[in-house]
Amino acid sequence: MSLMNGQALFANALSGLSNTYSILAQNSSSKGGLTIEDITNPSNTTIAQLGGNMSFAQFLSSNFAAIDKDGDGKISADDMSNLTNKLSQSGLSYQELCQLCSSGMGNSEMLSNVLTYFNQIDTNKDGRVTNSEIQAFSLKADEEKLKTEYQSFKPSSMSVFYGSEDSDSEPSSLVDNLYPKDNS
Repeated sequence: MSLMNGQALFANALSGLSNTYSILAQNSSSKGGLTIEDITNPSNTTIAQLGGNMSFAQFLSSNFAAIDKDGDGKISADDMSNLTNKLSQSGLSYQELCQLCSSGMGNSEMLSNVLTYFNQIDTNKDGRVTNSEIQAFSLKADEEKLKTEYQSFKPSSMSVFYGSEDSDSEPSSLVDNLYPKDNS
């Protein structure tokens, strides 16, 4: 396992959310933010602009009340900024990873690894993983892999002497050849 870097997952999730919000807001009939209607019933033009990928819009819709902090029935640019800041600082939950990162954007192998080892990666057990936790897990996994791989190369299983058992000469050490012989 090479070093997993969660930055790509987080960048794709946050930029996907921001881009989706921007496209939906541009096509919104209401001023000052997105209504639930804007998100759940976009025009065909809006769907085309989103590239048919509605996973980010579905996230906005299913989390509408939590994102709309002031309760005015609209997700404003400030609400969106607060959401992306919160996600980048506190990390993503298992469900958020599934919703925001499985849209085909980014490294699906990395996402699969993070989802598979989510509980081991989440070292502080807050139900969220951060890029730092992903990197730390990756380093620990690489360390354990190397320990296992090179366990057979313990010094105790190597001989530092060479020579023939049948020979009358004394066995010599590998170190003996580093220094001149004493001919006295």
